[in-house]
Amino acid sequence: MVKISLKLACACVFGMSTLAQADTRSIQSASPSAVGTPAIVTAGMFRLESERSYKLSLQMALGILNAHTQIERTRSVEKIAKLRAELAKTSQKSEKIAKVFHRVNLALNDQVDGLPKLNEKTAAMMYDINEDLLNKMNFLSFAIESETSDTSSRITGLALRQASLAQRMAKIILLRSMDKNMAQKQGLQVDLEQSRIEFLNGLNLLAAETQSGKALRERFVLAQQQWVFYDRSLSARQFKSEDLRNISSTSDRIAEMMVEIVRLAYGLVADPNMIASN
Repeated sequence: MVKISLKLACACVFGMSTLAQADTRSIQSASPSAVGTPAIVTAGMFRLESERSYKLSLQMALGILNAHTQIERTRSVEKIAKLRAELAKTSQKSEKIAKVFHRVNLALNDQVDGLPKLNEKTAAMMYDINEDLLNKMNFLSFAIESETSDTSSRITGLALRQASLAQRMAKIILLRSMDKNMAQKQGLQVDLEQSRIEFLNGLNLLAAETQSGKALRERFVLAQQQWVFYDRSLSARQFKSEDLRNISSTSDRIAEMMVEIVRLAYGLVADPNMIASN
């Protein structure tokens, strides 16, 4: 399972294999700059963890990976609190970012309060809360990116948005599997297809952005391979327990790849295990 974190620099991610087996590998983080983590990275990880915490809550309710999922959700919630504190400091430097961050904060409070009580009856309501939070977090990322002179901001924004989209598609499938009343909801199908199109468009853009180095290209190719498996799983007509485990784990595996791309964009040393394990 993945453990996604951000300490001083880009991130640490612990992933699940596509076979939904526990993966204890880790990506060690290192600072890309003397001043600490770029705000655009923090915002992107903040959005990713907000999506992931809801997805993990659905996994818990469905009994997917049980105790392990509970541990991961606890870690995710803890990371959100740390990232929120870091972004609070960043927002003080810009009136524009402060206004957007205030709206994010209010929406995040609703999610943090509701997730511990998530069940079949509240899952759909929490989806709406999570989607509202996602939209506000997108605006926060865009606001930070518009004010940054970070030369790696484009690839960072793209890669972390891809990681978030992978989580979004998984949460939609899990919600539809948990709440049978949502299974035929046209709105959810539209959200899923929209996310798929955005993810494919993002892959095309990342293909061009990752041509500057061998390690970047290799990680991008691995992400593409994971997407082929993921897309096939998402397209199933009916979802068995194994399918749901694979979707849950592959969404995290893609996130792992995307965070690695961000690390490499900041000139950090590539993790050789990312190649060896595939």
